[in-house]
Amino acid sequence: MLRGEVKGIPTERKIDRAVIDQMYEEGFLYAKYGAYARRTHGCKIFKVPMNAGFTCPNWDGRISKEGCIYCPDFARQFTYESFRCVISKDIRGQVVHQIDYYKKKGAGEKALVYVAFGTNTYAPVEDLRKIYDAALEHPDVIGLSIGTRPDCLPKEVLDLLAEYVKDGYEIWLEIGQQSPHYHTTESTYRGHGSAELLRVIRECHKRDILTMAFLIMGLPYETPSEMIETARIVSEAGTDALKLYPLLVMHNTRLSRDYRSGRYRPISMSEYASIIADFLEHLSPYVLIQRISKDCGLDGKIAPEWDTHRFLVGPRVEKILTLRGTKQGCKYKMGLSADELTPLKKASVIPEGL
Repeated sequence: MLRGEVKGIPTERKIDRAVIDQMYEEGFLYAKYGAYARRTHGCKIFKVPMNAGFTCPNWDGRISKEGCIYCPDFARQFTYESFRCVISKDIRGQVVHQIDYYKKKGAGEKALVYVAFGTNTYAPVEDLRKIYDAALEHPDVIGLSIGTRPDCLPKEVLDLLAEYVKDGYEIWLEIGQQSPHYHTTESTYRGHGSAELLRVIRECHKRDILTMAFLIMGLPYETPSEMIETARIVSEAGTDALKLYPLLVMHNTRLSRDYRSGRYRPISMSEYASIIADFLEHLSPYVLIQRISKDCGLDGKIAPEWDTHRFLVGPRVEKILTLRGTKQGCKYKMGLSADELTPLKKASVIPEGL
């Protein structure tokens, strides 16, 4: 399996399916990223968030000035509690503080810097280089996980990230797609479709850059059948990993106005757990699951009223899968197999010459 090494630690280039197969043999019901990463790196890997002051083209006027209907102020309210005291420090100061904090909590031995808050590839390439270089300086950092949008990843940015891969670093792009269905991205004022995601995944894999897609369940006007189809679409798109979230209604968003007026009803916990189980069943077994719900910085949340912490949601999803006797990928199928090409009923007339 293709891997690199930096600072004495193996780094990922491509997902190792044999490792995931072994996890299922051990009883895993879905491909948990944390368990996978411990096996492939030889130690516990943790992420540390870092704020580099990026804005977003859906806020600064390039696409719009209002953002997506669910996004409050560049998602600043989604800040990790432990990070708020250092969010305004310089990059090196943030990374040092966060790594020290998480290592004292026993989170792991080596870190990926999660470049978060805003669209973190939305800047001139040379500015990006300075930011990423500073984040990678710490001796315990083995790579970057960069939060961005699929429409903000031109060739020049991907080529820059490929340079870090060649140097041995592990590079993930955390791509905010939220939904592949155009009516959803249009009604939520996302500002792009799914074609950009397909292009980015293809171009990333050419450069050994790993991709992780954000997806939201319970978006306005999206049906359970469409959410299941989302699992099939992202599987065939070839994304390496996913973060799955319920839609949160946050203060100071257009969605909050729709919620208060009764035009939007949040998904319930039982609905969410059930749809995630359905989603996993129809997802490729080789897509890693980095998160299954939302569990940080929720002081600005209005709805849903239930606790969305992943440590509460995850066991419910696993209980559903256990009761069903299913697991990730058990219903993943694209069309008929070769064994199913024999017609169940013969045609009444066979054309001459055949």
